[in-house]
Amino acid sequence: MNKHLPIRVTEQQRAPRTSRRIFLGGMAAVLGAPAGRAFAQSTETIAYDTFLDPANTNDPRAAAQTQMIAAFEASQPRVKVRVVVDPAGQNGVRAARAKSDSPDVIRVNNFQMPEFVSTGSLLSIDELIARDKVDITDWLINIDQTRVNGKIWGLQQDYRIPIYVYRKSKFDEAKVATPPRTYEEVSALGPLLTKQNQMAYGVPIGLSGGIGGAQAFMEFIVSSIVAGNSDPFFVPSGREIGFSEKRLLLAASIVKDLFQKKAATPVSLQFAYNELQDGMRAGTVASATFGLYRYRGLKAAVSNDLAWAPAPSVEPNAKHAVYGFQMCINRYSPRQAGAWEFVKFMASPAAQALAARGGEVVARASAYNDAYFKTPEAQDQLGWKALVEQRGRMVNYSIIQSTFNQICGEAFQRMILKDLQPAAVALEVRTRYAEALSKA
Repeated sequence: MNKHLPIRVTEQQRAPRTSRRIFLGGMAAVLGAPAGRAFAQSTETIAYDTFLDPANTNDPRAAAQTQMIAAFEASQPRVKVRVVVDPAGQNGVRAARAKSDSPDVIRVNNFQMPEFVSTGSLLSIDELIARDKVDITDWLINIDQTRVNGKIWGLQQDYRIPIYVYRKSKFDEAKVATPPRTYEEVSALGPLLTKQNQMAYGVPIGLSGGIGGAQAFMEFIVSSIVAGNSDPFFVPSGREIGFSEKRLLLAASIVKDLFQKKAATPVSLQFAYNELQDGMRAGTVASATFGLYRYRGLKAAVSNDLAWAPAPSVEPNAKHAVYGFQMCINRYSPRQAGAWEFVKFMASPAAQALAARGGEVVARASAYNDAYFKTPEAQDQLGWKALVEQRGRMVNYSIIQSTFNQICGEAFQRMILKDLQPAAVALEVRTRYAEALSKA
């Protein structure tokens, strides 16, 4: 495992060193690193695969990532970081399947983890966690819940729980006093908010966006319904479906009801993340279950005419499936020591406090002691943190999750377009998934 390789790092595209001395020195002081230490003669560059593009200055999450990397490089002068931008996460998957020795660190979301683990290309970090005494209880959700095949493969950076997002002016016009708590209450919004080119509630069943397949649909709606408060999503191996026929029929019935009562309209059958966000921005979508990680940018785009509430569920206060991103090490990397130092730093409370400024619900519990969380800007994140702790649960995913997402999206689309019964969705999903799994 090369635990004792010298710790060295790569360099990200950045301003000339002279323009960053003050910033790096300040960050090193904040994080307790030696600010004035000169770079060693021998340096090492590690490649970091992530969907956050440092060149995207409009994304506060990307800006926070850049600050975190700069702080790490200040604390580890012999290790530099080169960012490999991978919007859909496919570069990391291909590298894992090919058993490539690069990238060294891959940012993997929880629902991709079984697929990555199945390639044999991730490094189990249980021994490193024990050796360096990383406190696995210092996470909002215990790291033990992220185990795949009984092992820990990465350190959690953030958590994502669905939230209900709505345009305040639209609700005021329709005299809707409170946001819905259940899907039954969402359906009742149809007659009040759906009119002309406006729909009450966007349901993103489109097959684009994310890592492929109807990911937004699965993330925001289906996974939480079929898993419920305590049922499995997939079995621990990530192969067979774990949820019951009853829960799948329930999900199909709920979605069909949303369209029949005109809370949602067929326009949203082509929606994914971006289309849903565009509809919310333009006001053609009055509300939706959406991602908290896009809330801050969307709120700024609509002149603060935006509010959020806990996402609707089958029953009030039911659980929601939570996922996030983990920092994982390439098992075939010859730079594992530097990679581990980077992973450990990026998941540290100090680095997580920087990530929080980008709008994420950061994973480390002690990061919330940072002064940032006493500012008005952080109040939404504190609300989402409470949601994660009170109503969030982590579930097992499929080793072919993107394929499963697409199968579900197509089955639900057919149900709406052809006015099929929920039983048709259940049959198609199970049959096609079994076929896909046999070929995987």
